[in-house]
Amino acid sequence: MNNNLAYQGSDLMLDHLPLASIAREYGTPVYVYSASSIRGQATRLMQSLGTIGSLRYAVKANANPALLALVFSMGFGADTVSRGEIQAALDAGCPADRIVFSGVGKTQEELVFALDLGIFINAESEEELAAIARLRAGAHVGIRINPGVDAHTHQYITTGTEENKFGVPIDAAPDVFRLAMDAGLVPNTISCHIGSQIMSLEPYRKTLARLLELRDSLMGDGIPVSTLDMGGGFGINYGEGADFAVEDLKALLRRDVPKGMKLWFEPGRYIVGHAGTLVTRVLYRKRYARTFVVVDAGMNDLIRPALYQAHHAILPVTRRDSEPTPCDIVGPVCESADCFARDVPMPLPEQGDLLAICDTGAYGWSMSSTYNGRPLLPEVLIEDGEPVLIRERGL
Repeated sequence: MNNNLAYQGSDLMLDHLPLASIAREYGTPVYVYSASSIRGQATRLMQSLGTIGSLRYAVKANANPALLALVFSMGFGADTVSRGEIQAALDAGCPADRIVFSGVGKTQEELVFALDLGIFINAESEEELAAIARLRAGAHVGIRINPGVDAHTHQYITTGTEENKFGVPIDAAPDVFRLAMDAGLVPNTISCHIGSQIMSLEPYRKTLARLLELRDSLMGDGIPVSTLDMGGGFGINYGEGADFAVEDLKALLRRDVPKGMKLWFEPGRYIVGHAGTLVTRVLYRKRYARTFVVVDAGMNDLIRPALYQAHHAILPVTRRDSEPTPCDIVGPVCESADCFARDVPMPLPEQGDLLAICDTGAYGWSMSSTYNGRPLLPEVLIEDGEPVLIRERGL
């Protein structure tokens, strides 16, 4: 959980500012981010993986322009999966030569756009490679490999097994690299991404062993692979405990990767996940077979609990001194899945009370929608002790 989020007396504070005051000024529901949390996580990555390779922020995690500018100012490049994300990165100050374009379904127009800017492309199929070759002979490309490694995360965010749509199977990789060479491309990068919210080093260890074996085979066939793109997926702890130990991954890579081989990493959640808090207001209580606390945020604002059964700690913004009651925290959207958590033990909130849904900086606002005709939420960044509105409600 975000170390910048803590109680001072009975008031829940983010970066020493009371969340209640932000709710009064900007209304609810509202996303609030800590700039110092983002800097802290980014610095940890720079001091570990940044010492052995190049870091590119996964824009899909949170593409707010102010947050992008903050991350890029710290030396990160960008990992993108659409023309819109590429443009967002460029607009936020990321140079084109620090942008990687990935994704399983790039359109012809997107490929032309990226190639014209000199943006590096990670291709994911033989037919995509053929399309690139028709557009730009001699282009340097990466090829995304599906290494057949189960990262033991939720099925919707596992991307490295044979059942997933991403990349080409590792057994087919030598033929695909040769096809790229024969088409006039320069396939100098092995790319992979095995999933999201990974907490163990073991999936990376297995993946690295398979990719290095592939690299040796390709080099033996005269295909000069110079770069290994390890993707991201580094998990954060949404409750008590530690985040994924990026320092252990650094030690593994430093030991096993051949000297002279370039390394790329593409973290997203690890940088912004802890930084965000979704502040919501209690509308009603219903106490029948279960105790329902109905709040003004809905699954359209934060879909992760409905989509992934994801856990987010939920805290009262003002603590009450009374016995806890198991509460189901639910939203107003007309879906039974619109539930943020079940059986949360807390003093029964009163109407008008505020709750904080924690660790919502990644895949919160970026996956939100206007379902049920609900406006998109405002976003506020706490910077140098002051709240700054970085997105207005409804835009």
